[in-house]
This record gives sequence, C-alpha cells and structure tokens, in this order.
Amino acid sequence: TKSDLAGPRRSSFARRGSALFAAARASFVRTRGQSGASVEQLRGTSGSKYEGYANIHRGDGDFDAFNIFSLCCGNKSELYFVLIKGFHCFVFENEDSKSPKYAIELINRKAVIQPSHDTIIPRVPHPGAAHDTGYTTVHLETSLGDVEYKFTFANMENTASEFCNSVAVASNDASTEQVRKRLGHENLLSKRASMKFANAVGTAKAKDQPDAPVGAAEVMAGMPASGPGGY
Repeated sequence: TKSDLAGPRRSSFARRGSALFAAARASFVRTRGQSGASVEQLRGTSGSKYEGYANIHRGDGDFDAFNIFSLCCGNKSELYFVLIKGFHCFVFENEDSKSPKYAIELINRKAVIQPSHDTIIPRVPHPGAAHDTGYTTVHLETSLGDVEYKFTFANMENTASEFCNSVAVASNDASTEQVRKRLGHENLLSKRASMKFANAVGTAKAKDQPDAPVGAAEVMAGMPASGPGGY
C-alpha cells in the first residue's frame, strides 16, 4: 500500500539529503569556507526564513563629521544578497556565490524599521526595482540597543517587515536552543540535516564579519589633547 511505501521513501530521501550535506560540508572545510555553502546548498530541502537583496552598512555611522574614517575603514553601504536560516543571517556577494562572505549571529538581536526620513537611499536601484521605488532602512540591534548593521531594502512587497519577522524568529529559536543546552536537554533537539549544516556554516562564517567601524568616541579618544599651545 501507499502507506507502507511512505516510510522507506522518507528514509531514502533523508539518507540522500544527509549525503548531500555531508559532501557540501566536506567542500566547505576543504576550501576553508570559500565554497560548499551556496545559496542553493543553504536552502536545502526545507528552504530559508528570508531571502532578498539589501544594502548593508556596518555599525551606526551617524557621525557625518567623520565620514573620512568610514571610507578608510571599509564602512560603506554595498549591495548584497541576504539569506536567513537557522540562527544566522548569511551575507553573499550575489545570489550565485559559492559561499557567504560572512554570517551574522542573530541570537539576542532585534531588527527595527527606521522612519522614512532616516532611510539610506542607494545610488544604484536594487534588482527588480524601478528608479522611483522607495526604500526602507532596518537597524539590526543588540539587546542593549547598539546598532550593529543597517540594512536597506527596496519597498517591493513586504521585504523589510519580512526581514524583521525572520530575525525575531531566528533570535527566539537560538535563545530557546541555548536554554535547552544549558539545562542538559540536548537530546530534545531534533533538527533537519539542512538546519544543522546552516548553523555549522553560520558559526564558521561569523568569524569573517567586517570589523566595527571607528566611532566618534574612539576617534576623539585617540586624538591628542589640545593644551594651551594647541590649535
């Protein structure tokens, strides 16, 4: 009967999926994270929480007087392909990249939509966006409210709000797993092979995040104090 065949089929698909992720993991390790974790491979059989293009700016970057420091420290807004799965936000150069450029841990993070007057307008329209398409900026913040990244999305469908909802779900899932591990309930954690793979890649690529830019406070602290004979 069909029900009798369902069990063996599921087991066969599971084994095939595990073999594919094992091969991808081997490629990821062999190339030191340069391949083996493409968008397609991270999607796996269960898909992702979120996917889309966004301009990404590291840090708060509200100090206009110190734009020169932003330029020298690589703190500029560039267009990337973003994918959320498991407990991380993966940042790709484009949708065809063999591996993410870096990953951002989402545990204890929140995404906050900014008012329209605080939105960063990209110089080049996003893929699929018209020249008159509006944009929305989202701050990825720590639990203390510090801005770690700024994401700017084209207003096509509900992209910004979907991103915020996906961050909330991923952050909550990561916190739940952390508590279960702390309580010794790891045996209750049952994740798909694709989810385990995504979390492993995320942990490895989180080390490749760009450094936080130099802020105004750090710049001022590094400047010599002006004495009586100063400027």
